[in-house]
Amino acid sequence: MTARSRWVAAGLVLAGAACSDIATPIRNDFYEWRRVEPAASGSGNDTLSFHWPKERLPVRIWVEDNAGLPVNVPAAIAAWRRAFLYEEFDATIVGDSATADVIVRAGAAPGVLFSRTRLHSALAPECEGATDLNISEDHTQLRLPVRVYIDPQSNPDNPDLPACLALTTTHELGHAFGIWRHSSEPTDLMLLDPLVDAPSDHDLATMEMLYHAPSNVEAVGP
Repeated sequence: MTARSRWVAAGLVLAGAACSDIATPIRNDFYEWRRVEPAASGSGNDTLSFHWPKERLPVRIWVEDNAGLPVNVPAAIAAWRRAFLYEEFDATIVGDSATADVIVRAGAAPGVLFSRTRLHSALAPECEGATDLNISEDHTQLRLPVRVYIDPQSNPDNPDLPACLALTTTHELGHAFGIWRHSSEPTDLMLLDPLVDAPSDHDLATMEMLYHAPSNVEAVGP
């Protein structure tokens, strides 16, 4: 199946899914990326899908100068950009955090959440990550900025730390760019605790699909 036919098929099927429904993956070459939350109405669940719209591209990312982030974030952007054939997504580094859509910091995620939804992931001994999504109570808005945390857990001389920081940064930006769930496949970077260091074809197909599927969450912010 070609890249174009994959996302056309996904769009046709997902367009018919109700907000309160959760669908299984349409094909086995991508996985479910949408987030399920208790419905704002108080009954059932809401299925939330998000991708950055064309008018908000490139996504503006502010990066703290620590934990290898100035190197790892551009590499992560490049890794995810491979998913797209028609420039459906782009991101750029900015120097002013006040204008950023995504803020990436080194260190542990704070105890006080900036958001209602926190994705804990990449729980390796050497490092771990988290992504805060400030989703409105009615589940219609993603209030910016998205906040990403990359936390070195081990001795800075640990030879495995640089690789952990790199893969964790790429994993967390996968969440920031729209994959709001974890894969169940150990060969995917978007596994809760990833075992690989780069997005798999499965990850890339999923990222491509979500950018051609309906989005019911709107980015609101700077």
